[in-house]
Amino acid sequence: MNYRKDIQILRGIAVFLVVLYHLGFTGFNSGFLGVDVFFVISGFLMSVLYDENNKMEFFKKRSLRLLPAYFITIVATLIVSVFIVTPNEYSQVFDQSLYADLFASNIGFWMQNSYFSKAEFNPLLHLWSLGVEIQFYLLIPIIFYFINGNKYIFSLILLASLLLCFTIVGVSPKTSFFMMPLRLWEFLIGYGIAKYLTDNGGITNKFSWVGSLFLFIIIAIPMLDVNGEALGFINGHPGIYALFIAISTGIILSTGIKGVIADSKFGTFLELIGRYSYSIYLVHFPVIVLFLYKPFSGTNLQSDNFIDVLILIVTITILSYAMYHLVEVKLRKSRNIKSLLIMSPILVLTLAFSGFFIQSHIYTNKEMLIFNSFKDRSTYRCGKIFRILNPTSITCEITNSTESKNHNILLVGNSHADSIKSSFASVAGTMNSSLYFLVPNNPLIKNSNIKVKNILDEALKYNIKSIILHYSPSSIEISEIRKMAEQANKKNIHVGIIMPVPTWDEHIPQVLWENFKYNKKLPKQTLDDYEEKNKELYSSLNSIKENNFSIYPVSSYLCSSECSFVNNTGRPLYFDSGHLTLTGGDKLYGLFESIVNDGQTFNP
Repeated sequence: MNYRKDIQILRGIAVFLVVLYHLGFTGFNSGFLGVDVFFVISGFLMSVLYDENNKMEFFKKRSLRLLPAYFITIVATLIVSVFIVTPNEYSQVFDQSLYADLFASNIGFWMQNSYFSKAEFNPLLHLWSLGVEIQFYLLIPIIFYFINGNKYIFSLILLASLLLCFTIVGVSPKTSFFMMPLRLWEFLIGYGIAKYLTDNGGITNKFSWVGSLFLFIIIAIPMLDVNGEALGFINGHPGIYALFIAISTGIILSTGIKGVIADSKFGTFLELIGRYSYSIYLVHFPVIVLFLYKPFSGTNLQSDNFIDVLILIVTITILSYAMYHLVEVKLRKSRNIKSLLIMSPILVLTLAFSGFFIQSHIYTNKEMLIFNSFKDRSTYRCGKIFRILNPTSITCEITNSTESKNHNILLVGNSHADSIKSSFASVAGTMNSSLYFLVPNNPLIKNSNIKVKNILDEALKYNIKSIILHYSPSSIEISEIRKMAEQANKKNIHVGIIMPVPTWDEHIPQVLWENFKYNKKLPKQTLDDYEEKNKELYSSLNSIKENNFSIYPVSSYLCSSECSFVNNTGRPLYFDSGHLTLTGGDKLYGLFESIVNDGQTFNP
């Protein structure tokens, strides 16, 4: 295939959109769709470059093309992180580097959270797409064996991947987002264009005006309203918009673009950006995240300070230029490159583990107790694996089910219920009871699709005798709680609500660290303050007179004259401003014993 300027222009547009999206520029809210453009281009080029009779040469060239800059990015991020971030954030960088070392970043982030969540510190988040791409390359011999020259099988695999992607995005958008099999259709669109609509990647430019039209559609990506976390393929991602972008990219690859556009100053500029696109993509994200880093604040991507944005753009430009010329061009042509690539995964592991040793000498034991609060929590809801293996189930059992229990309890609530479930399950298990947990995190909350009927149906399905509710103060809907008590009473089911735990205006681990480091004043909340704050809520709940309904105060477990946020060894009871750690949940053991006992002795 001869050099195609239009492909470099497409790359330039794609990386431009992604970078501006990550920099938080207004009007680029859907810039992440640039990655879909990259996937289609990759599928197109693999159709041209892959030689079934010389597989090892293909993998050698792909490795030399991608891996030197890839590993440099991981190593540089690790080194910088050791010295500028706290152990809490470094442990997250450590995990990300291990997954990246195995070319499985996408799987690691799928297990963590949504791509669009900023709660975690993720300077290597952008490597998810490289994970998907490298996994595609590794499977190319198998994929091409089945589809090469067989349009029927090709179409079947493409449609199966597309339909599965669109189905799963209605259940778990992040699964469709991160998992290679659910992105395979994008690569196959590129493959199909190269295989069936071009001469081994070459084109005649006869219909270049069509490609030019769709080029402007690609440029208009930021104007699309795409909600990456929405359920369903209509508004969610990857969905209809991703399909539209993939088809538009495929059309451009099949027709090219008019010379008057490609040869213009604008086209030449985009071609230049396209040439540097891989280095820009690798460099930009960790630079932004590390530059805007603030302890305990997750991933910060946006700055309202124009000077900071300008510094970021200049830094990204300089480092991308250096990465391209020193690594992409020069290093990969070195005679020692094979040895360096073999050693790179070992170097990443060595640096990653060394970081903990270095930080253990930077921070005190007291600081480490504070930082460890972020690990002092259980798996989110019922865990990722349960959600995938049981996509239609909204209830899981979290006690050990190997022994028969005489009493079943269902815990229902938002993230505050999630933070106490492990301690509750531990107590229930010792008292010969089973604890079940509702998967959705918004039951009985305003505008939730999980209503009283849904919960009671689950209770009957699992022979539940007690339904226990727990929420943050602002999430409690009294009318729904009342309805739950009334309808559960008709089915002889006990209903209890655990009062909200004390919440704080401050992020507890952060303020503890700042108190230790900078002598910042610690927050204070008395028992009277807590009771006054929840007085109206307690009164409203007391108006529910059903004989199956119980209210469980938490104040005596977490407050004496003042409410606590650390235990007697200095371990935080909260991992943010309102969610209990496992250590905090353990403070409620006596409460859980009372709840289980009430349920077991409930006599309708």
